[in-house]
Amino acid sequence: MNKILALTMTAGLATAGAQGYSANFNNVELGLSAGYQGGLSGGVTAHARNVIGAFGLRLGADYTVVADALNDNAPLIPGGLTFGSIKQSTGATESGRSATVGLDVTYDLGTLGAGLNTYVYAGPRYNAFSASTSQGNNTSTYTVNQFGLGAGVAAGYALANNLTLTGDLGVDYFFPGAAINTDDGQGNTDSFARGEGGYSDLDTLVNQPTTSFKAKIGLSYKF
Repeated sequence: MNKILALTMTAGLATAGAQGYSANFNNVELGLSAGYQGGLSGGVTAHARNVIGAFGLRLGADYTVVADALNDNAPLIPGGLTFGSIKQSTGATESGRSATVGLDVTYDLGTLGAGLNTYVYAGPRYNAFSASTSQGNNTSTYTVNQFGLGAGVAAGYALANNLTLTGDLGVDYFFPGAAINTDDGQGNTDSFARGEGGYSDLDTLVNQPTTSFKAKIGLSYKF
């Protein structure tokens, strides 16, 4: 009888333990947001809350239009003209964009007054940055693929049963020294690694993100 009781208690504790630490992917939210992230930016997120206790997972993708993609003060000719002066004299234009993907671990802080549910997040980042300058029909492009880390805090206010108004404040940091790829628009491409001749000049010209602050608002829908 004692053996049966002991086995029953052991099985019950094992079941309770398994239930306590089993992953839960039923609480998923899909979100859309817009705001500032090194420029005018929009993004989409898929957030599985409370996967294990208060911990969850969030996958996000953001697209940003970068206004100042190239450094106007960068000298294009040693001791000579800067990129900004050449833009003024030739009418050349510049443009830039970033596409960032991040995978975060989230921690739910619960409801903190006024119906606001908050959580903090942190995780790795991958960023594809592109800067271009155009004059007439010719466009030169510089691209950089970066890795980094990000963290922040997000809050949500329930508008309806499954619809939430969201706010997100965060910062991303991208490691310096990534290779810079060039395309002059005439079929000539090259790649410059850190420490290679010409890299320093390109690094001065191209304003690839280093520390990028984020402030966004949006909506999320809970499935």
